Amino acid sequence: MEFLAVVGLAYLVVLSFGKQVECANASMEPTYQTSDILLVNTIAYKFSQPKQSDVIAFKPKSNVNASYSVKRVIATPGDTIYIDNGRIYINDELYKENLEVERIENPGIAATPITLMEDQYFVLGDNRNSSEDSRYESVGFVASEDILGRIWIKYPF
Repeated sequence: MEFLAVVGLAYLVVLSFGKQVECANASMEPTYQTSDILLVNTIAYKFSQPKQSDVIAFKPKSNVNASYSVKRVIATPGDTIYIDNGRIYINDELYKENLEVERIENPGIAATPITLMEDQYFVLGDNRNSSEDSRYESVGFVASEDILGRIWIKYPF
C-alpha cells in the first residue's frame, strides 16, 4: 500500500511541476537520443538561474510555434565566450567538459569573443558538429523567458 502511495505521489508531482518534451533530433547525442521523451522541471528556474552544464528545454528565438529545443548551457550572463581551434573558452579559460565530445568544426558566431548581456545564455548540443545552437542565427542566445525548465529525467526510465 505504501508503494502505491509513493508512486501516486510521484505521478502527481510530475504532473504538477513537470512537462514532457521530445528530443527532436540528434543534437544531444550521446546524452539523449532522437525521439527520447524527457521530463522537464518547470519550476527549477523560478527560484534560481540556469547554470553552466545544465541541460534545458527552450523555445528558440521566442518562436511560439516552434517545438522546444533541448541543449546544454555553456555560458551564462556576463560571460565572454569564444571557440578557437575546436575548443570552447569562457572568460579566457578553457571550458572543461563533463562528457566526451568532439572538437567543434564550425565555431559560427563564436569564432570571435562574445560577451553575453544580462539575461542571455549560450547553449550547445552535446553532438557539437550536428547541432543547431547558439552558434547560429536561427537559435542565437537564449533568454530566460524562453526557457521552459531544466531537463529532469528521461522517460520511461
